[in-house]
Amino acid sequence: MDFSVLGPVRAFSGGHPVDLGVRKQRFVLAVLLLEANKHVPADRLIELAWPEGEAPDTARAVIHTQISRLRATFAGAEDVTLVREGSGYQLRLDPMRVDVFRFHALCARARAATDDRRIELLEEALALWDGPALSSVATEDVRLRVAAPLEEARLGALEDRFEAYLRLGREAEIVHELAEAATEHPLRQQLVAKLMLALHRLDRTPEALATYQRLHRRLDEELGIEPAPAVRRLQVRILRGDPSLMPFTGPRQLPPDVDHYTGRHDVLDSLTGLFGTGDRVPAVAAITGKPGLGKTALAIRAAHRLAARFPDGQLFVDLHGAGPRPRDPAEVLARFLRDLGVAGTDLPASVEERVGLFRDRTASRRILVVLDNAADEEQLRPLIPGNPECGVLVTSRRRLTGLDLRGLIHLDGLADEDALALLTGLAPWVADEPREAAEIVRLCGGLPLALRIVGTKLRSRPHQTVADLAARLADERDRLDELVGGDREVRAGFLLSYDGLEAGQRRAFRLLAAMPDTGFAAWAAAVALGEDLRTAERLLESLVDVSLLECGRGEFTATRYHFHDLIRLYAKEKLSSADRAAVWSRLTDAYLHLGKRADARLEFGGLHQFTPPPLALEAPGLLAEVDRNAPAWLADEHASIVHAVELSAAAGDDATTCRLSATVAAFLELRAQWSDLRRVAELSHIAATRMDSPYWTAYALFALGLAARETRDFATAERSFRDALAVLPRAGDPLLEVVILLSVGVSHRLLGRWDEAAAHFAGCLSRLDALAAPRWRAYTLREYGVLHRYRGEWAKAKEFLTEAIATYESLGDVRWAAASGRELGIVHQDEGNHAAAVEQLTASRQALRDAGDGRREAATLRCLGWVALEAGDLPEALAHASQAREILSRTRDSHGLACAEVLLGDIHLAQGDPATGRAHVDRGVAYLDTSGDPRWRGKSLLSLGRHLAAAGDDRGARAAWEKAWEDLSRIGAHEAATVRGLLDG
Repeated sequence: MDFSVLGPVRAFSGGHPVDLGVRKQRFVLAVLLLEANKHVPADRLIELAWPEGEAPDTARAVIHTQISRLRATFAGAEDVTLVREGSGYQLRLDPMRVDVFRFHALCARARAATDDRRIELLEEALALWDGPALSSVATEDVRLRVAAPLEEARLGALEDRFEAYLRLGREAEIVHELAEAATEHPLRQQLVAKLMLALHRLDRTPEALATYQRLHRRLDEELGIEPAPAVRRLQVRILRGDPSLMPFTGPRQLPPDVDHYTGRHDVLDSLTGLFGTGDRVPAVAAITGKPGLGKTALAIRAAHRLAARFPDGQLFVDLHGAGPRPRDPAEVLARFLRDLGVAGTDLPASVEERVGLFRDRTASRRILVVLDNAADEEQLRPLIPGNPECGVLVTSRRRLTGLDLRGLIHLDGLADEDALALLTGLAPWVADEPREAAEIVRLCGGLPLALRIVGTKLRSRPHQTVADLAARLADERDRLDELVGGDREVRAGFLLSYDGLEAGQRRAFRLLAAMPDTGFAAWAAAVALGEDLRTAERLLESLVDVSLLECGRGEFTATRYHFHDLIRLYAKEKLSSADRAAVWSRLTDAYLHLGKRADARLEFGGLHQFTPPPLALEAPGLLAEVDRNAPAWLADEHASIVHAVELSAAAGDDATTCRLSATVAAFLELRAQWSDLRRVAELSHIAATRMDSPYWTAYALFALGLAARETRDFATAERSFRDALAVLPRAGDPLLEVVILLSVGVSHRLLGRWDEAAAHFAGCLSRLDALAAPRWRAYTLREYGVLHRYRGEWAKAKEFLTEAIATYESLGDVRWAAASGRELGIVHQDEGNHAAAVEQLTASRQALRDAGDGRREAATLRCLGWVALEAGDLPEALAHASQAREILSRTRDSHGLACAEVLLGDIHLAQGDPATGRAHVDRGVAYLDTSGDPRWRGKSLLSLGRHLAAAGDDRGARAAWEKAWEDLSRIGAHEAATVRGLLDG
C-alpha cells in the first residue's frame, strides 16, 4: 500500500485509491505516516487534531475510534500494521511507501550529486508535491502546525534546484519560475537574491536592481529591517558590474586519461570516495610512492572520474618536485590566477597576497586542483583552496607526513595478475608465452612504467620474441638500458630523485646498494655507512620519505629496509667497486661479532672456536637485545650472513668463510633450512680444505652430514660423517667430537643400524662424563632413549628419557623437555598406559606450540592421533591427525608428512572409509619406500597390508606384510611382532 501526504492525504492499493474516511481520520493517519515506525502518544494526536484549548472531553475516545477504523481499513494489507504501543500508537510499514520519505531521500541524494544530477533528483522530489502538504484534512492553523517543516523543506529543495541551475549558467531556463517563486514568497531573501543574479546575467540589470528595491521597501515597511548583508553586497556588485557574477567557464586542464589502464580498481574507488560533499574543509588526498608506479596516471584517472563533481573547473600542474628545481608556489599561483580570470596586471606581488586572491577566486566555486609531482608540504600549502567545496589531489614521491590529508594512498607495484594484464593489453601475443611473460613481470618489479616500455617495445618490434626480451632483462647489468622506449625511461625517473637528494643522502643511497637483497636493519646500515645508529636512521627515513627505500618488518627489528629491484640496480650503477668492498668489510666484521654472540645463545649453538673482531658501531642496547632474543636476530640476518659467506668464498677469504658459516649453522638446523645449511657447509668445506684446517674441515663435514641426513640423503650423510670422524683426532675439540659421534649415531638409528647407533650413543655418554656439557648429555640420553623405544625396551627408554627431561627442565629448556616428553608419551602408550600417554603428549604439544616449534608440535599431534586410534576414539584421532597434516604441509618435513598420511589412512579405514584411507596410505608409502628409513617403511607397509586385506586382496596384503617383516625384523623393531602375528594368523 502506498501513501501520500505532500498534498491531499491519500492511500493506494494496487494503484487503486483507498477510502480513508472522514477528515479527522485522515489527519490522524497523516500524523502517524509522518512518524512512521515511531511511537506516537495519544496525547500528541489530540494536541495536533484540535486547535489549542478546543479539544473536547471525548477527544481520546474520538482518536481511539479513528484508530479502530484505520485498522479495519488496513486489515487486508500485509505491508501495513497499526498497533497499540503503551499510551500511543505505531504505524509499521516501509517508509519508502510514503511520499514524504521518498522526498527526503531524493533531497539527500541530490546533496551528494553533481549539479546536472542534482537538478534531476530535485525535480523528481518536487514532482511528488500535489499542493500544500496535508491539504483537506484540518483547518489551516492545525495543518500548518504539522506541515510547516515540510513546506520549509520544499522551499529549500526549490532553492537548491535554482542554485544548481545558476551554477551551470542555465539561468534563462528558470528565470520565469524563479520570479513566480519570489512573488509567492516576497520576504524569502535567498529566492530574491537568486532572481537578482539571474536577471543581471540575462542583461536585465535594471529589473534586478528594481527587485532589490522592492525587497528593501517591503522589509522596511513590514518588519522594519534591512536586507541581509549578503543581499546588500550582491546589489553593490551588480551596480559595479563585477565580472565574477557572470557564469563561470572554469579551466579544464586535465591531461588525457591513460590508455590500457589496468588494475587498482579498489584503490581508485577508495580515492574518489574521499571527495564527498557537505565537508567543512577541502578534501586533500595524496598518492605517494616510488618513481614509475603510475602515481600520475592514477591521479589523472581519478580526476576524470571526479570532474563532474567539480563543474567549475579542474586545475592541473606538474610541480617538478622530484627534480633539483621544484616550481615556486608563487609562480604556480600566478598561473592559477590567470586561469581563473585574473588579468596579469592585477596579479599581487607577494605570495601571501596571491594565496589570498586564489582562495577568494575559488571561494564560491567547486574546483578540483591536481598537484602532480609535489616536492614537499611547504610547496603544497599555498596551493590549497580554502573553500570546502573544492578538492585537491596530490602526487608525490615523498610521504607528506606533515600535511593534513583526508586520505593518503601509498602505492606499491602492480600485483602479478594486473601486471600481466597490462603487458598483454599492450602486446596480446605475450599470452602465448606464459612462462617468459611471468618472468618479464617479475623483472619489471610491478612498475607500470617499465611494463609499458616493454609492452610498447614488443608491439613495435614484431621480430623480437618475448623470450628474447626476457633474456635481455634477466641480465642485471643491462636491465635499465632495456627499459628505455622513446622519451620514456625508467632510469630517468630514478635520476630525478637522486639529483634531488642532499650529499649525505646520495652517499647513503649509493653505499646501501651493496646491502643484501633480502633487506637490512638500521644497525646494519649504520655499519655499512660508517655512521652512528641515530644518523643512519635519519638517513634511512629520509630515503623512505622520497620513496627510494621501502620498509618491511622483521622478527627482531620492527623495521627492515630494502630497495625495489630496479632502484637497487640504479643505485648499484652509482656504487664504485672500492666502496662496495669497504661496505662488505665493515659488514663482515659486524656479522662475525654479532653472529658468534647470537649463536652462543642458541640451544645447541656455541660449538665453534674463534675470536671475532670488535663491533665498530655505536648502537646502545643492540648487544643486550641480541642476547635476549638471539633466534629472532638470526631469523632476520641469516640470509645476509649466507650472502656474506658466498662473498667471502668468492673473494678467497677462507678463514672468514669458515667462521661466518659457523655463526649461522646451528640456526639453520634449528629452522630446518637444509638447503642453506648445505650451501654454507659446502663453501666452508672448500675453504677449510684450502687452509688445511682439520678443525674447520671437521666442522664443515659435520654440517654437510647433518643437512644430508635430515633430507634423507643417507649416502651423503654417511660419507660426510665418516670423513669428519677421520679428521677429528687432529681437530682438537672434544665437544665437537661428541657432537659428530652423536650425529653419526642418529644416522645409524634412522638407517636401522641399531647396534652401531647404540655404540655411538654409549661412546658419547662416556666422553661427556669428562665435559661440562649438560645440554649435549641430555640430547644424547634422548636419542638413546628413542632407540630403546624402537626396540621395545620400555624400562630403559623411560629411564633415559626421564633423565633427559629432568636435565632440560633444570636448564630451563622448555622446547627440548617437551620434545623428549613426546617420546616418553609414546612409551606410555606402548606399555598400555593410555591415560599417562594422553597426559604426557598433551602437555608436550602445548609446550611445543608455545615455543613456536611447529614441526615437533605436528609430530606430537600425530602421536595423539595414534593414541586416540588405539583407544577407539576415531573423531579425536581424525582431528589430531588432520591438524598434524595441515601443519606439516606448511613445513619442509616431508618425512613427517608421509607418516601423518599413513596414520590418516589407518583412521579412515577404521571409520569404514577405505577409499579415502587408501589414498592417504598410498601417498605415505610412495615417500617412505624411498626414504632410506627401514622402520617407517616397514610400518607403512604394515598399514598398506591392512588396507589390502580389508579390500579382499589377501595375496597383496601378505606380500606387503612380508616386506614389512623383512624391514622390521632385520633391525629389531618391536613392531615386527605385530607383523609376524598377521602372517601367522
